[in-house]
Amino acid sequence: MRLLLWDIGGQAQFHKLRTIYFKGSSAALGVFDITSNQSLLKIPGWISSIKKTVKKSIPMLLLGNKIDLSREVERSEAQDLAKRLNCEYLETSAKTGENVELVFEKISRACLKTIGI
Repeated sequence: MRLLLWDIGGQAQFHKLRTIYFKGSSAALGVFDITSNQSLLKIPGWISSIKKTVKKSIPMLLLGNKIDLSREVERSEAQDLAKRLNCEYLETSAKTGENVELVFEKISRACLKTIGI
């Protein structure tokens, strides 16, 4: 399987570009920083924007990143949000690589499932 990934910045200056990248998406990863409550609070808006743009149900994972650092967001809080958003929740560390491969395996399998493979 080949994945084409877009890392879309959360900064305001990229707001208008986001929907261009969302169109035609087959899956989404909502990534927040576990050292920042503010980053978690932005996730529902991102998910809403994706759903409005894509207009079909796509696999989505909620990811808490930076688990190698001191946490500000409790795991249970993120799990509750994932449940409300109908997403699976995983925690990762881009720095150490913990669970990163697992994320791509899960999203790949979910994509294959949606096309019936």
